[in-house]
Amino acid sequence: MVFSRLLSKRDAITLLELIHASTCCSSEEDFKELVDKLSEVISYDFATCVCGKKDVNSNLESYNVININYPSEWIELYAVRGYHQIDPVIKENFANFKLQRWADTYKQNRPPKDFLSIAEDFMLEDGFTYGQKNPVGNVGSLFSISGRTIEYNTRTEMILELIVPHLHQAIMRIVDRDSANNIRTLSKREIEVLNWLRKGKSSWDISMILHIAEVTVNYHIENIKRKLDVVNRLQAVAVAVQQGLIDIG
Repeated sequence: MVFSRLLSKRDAITLLELIHASTCCSSEEDFKELVDKLSEVISYDFATCVCGKKDVNSNLESYNVININYPSEWIELYAVRGYHQIDPVIKENFANFKLQRWADTYKQNRPPKDFLSIAEDFMLEDGFTYGQKNPVGNVGSLFSISGRTIEYNTRTEMILELIVPHLHQAIMRIVDRDSANNIRTLSKREIEVLNWLRKGKSSWDISMILHIAEVTVNYHIENIKRKLDVVNRLQAVAVAVQQGLIDIG
């Protein structure tokens, strides 16, 4: 696997610890410790996170910030001047929720010169941004790292694509605590499927065990992911364990 070539054993263990810690994260202090630990695996100078609501045109309507260590002056200036309305990185994130490097986004949609000039003064001229959305698609997260120590390579991108979905879960839980208490009830069959996923079984394996079609297994898995607001099977199992929906043993 590509990951095995790009990560040391220590890095892999740290990432697994981060994924586990994200399921238990329940406060801003916990979250900041989580992101601080990420710096053991990838280099960056500044990090910040946003949970935002978008309108029908994918424009950011309102947002909450969990700032890790972005300069406070920049955060205040950003809000006062309404930079979220002109920042192409914000627009791209809440439109497509894909990993983006700012330099590439700026080539496609150049922001005003004063925006770039002030960002450069704060050493925020380039970075990575990646976010996730809820099942409905009207609320999403954004995780950004910036600074001049970032390594712009495949390794950094792969780590962000792995870890940000778990950070998304933590952000949503912190910003809207009610959502953590209103997770939809899973059916008996969905619980069965989750338990087999926890044991590392594939869709085909589960179809043989439960004597149902593989397409039906995949249907249940998609429903589970939607109900738990997750993007992959590993995350579904982690959230289900954290919520007490399935047992670890």
